[in-house]
Amino acid sequence: MKKLWMLLAAFALVVAACGSDSEDTGASDGEGLSVDEINVAYFAEWPTPNQIGQEDGSFGDAVGATINWIPFQSGGEMAEAMESGDIDISYSQGLTPFANFVNNGADIKLVGIAVSYAEADNCVAQGDLGVTRDNAAEVLKGATVMTPIGNVTHFKMLSMMEFLGVNLDDLNIVPAEGGAATAAAFEAGDIAVGCAFGGSVVTMLDGGGELIMTGAEHESDIGIFTYDIVSIPTSFGDEHPDAVTAFLKATQEFNETWAADPEANNPTIAAAAGMEDVGNFLAGPVWFEFPSIEDQLGPDWMGGNAQANMKAQLETFERLGQIDSVLDDFSSAVDTSFLEAIG
Repeated sequence: MKKLWMLLAAFALVVAACGSDSEDTGASDGEGLSVDEINVAYFAEWPTPNQIGQEDGSFGDAVGATINWIPFQSGGEMAEAMESGDIDISYSQGLTPFANFVNNGADIKLVGIAVSYAEADNCVAQGDLGVTRDNAAEVLKGATVMTPIGNVTHFKMLSMMEFLGVNLDDLNIVPAEGGAATAAAFEAGDIAVGCAFGGSVVTMLDGGGELIMTGAEHESDIGIFTYDIVSIPTSFGDEHPDAVTAFLKATQEFNETWAADPEANNPTIAAAAGMEDVGNFLAGPVWFEFPSIEDQLGPDWMGGNAQANMKAQLETFERLGQIDSVLDDFSSAVDTSFLEAIG
């Protein structure tokens, strides 16, 4: 297989910033920040509580700065944009692409845990294939699998296939240019398995697809825990620590606003996310969980497990020949000071 960094480089996209008008909601007091505007990377079709205040500008009011929300297709693109100085904060970047860029020398920091999820990121097989855990090694031999490269979806796919005894050399792995492209290829019958996150997973399931393994099975049987992070260029944190802390504080406040009345807030979030409704991401048997600040700082997250997870994930890529080497320790890539500064 080609090296991971080569595939990542092949899919860099140019994105355009978008602004929003402000409206005071009194959610927080972020006056007097050292920066007037913050460029924030996020994913479309990935509904999260901060989007309650995305369209009307109230999230920016809570932070104390104008927020330019900029949509991206992958966590790798977010990392590239942080390296180039185009993005100040990446919200809900995948842990895997973050770790990969840190492993390759990127000067970026993990400053928070955005969202924990398992079912919202997965691989869907064509229903008529009849893939099961018992027959996957035989049924998927020679199959075309479309997946983003270098993110947690890719990591989960590789780990799942290995767990099920599928020979990776027997798969035709096609890099995805985005979830929408994967869902379209799946609908057209061009691929046997589509791996994606967000609304694209729902689209493939609604189109007759079947999960090979559930997210819960990934956790219990393989030991893969899926979550996204909040990350920044180190330089932005050094120059504007107050802005990073204000962003994390506002995020927690909007998480609490949503939790207090999901039914009332979900339509606003869906509209900002470009979805008809939030589906199981935030309603029904809810897929998304948003750790509190206390939990984020605890041992299950930034107090140790996040660092260990980064190393374990990249060691899997190394073992499978996707990358050449892995750092001994990822502790320096995690900065808890901004969360700790929240009063």
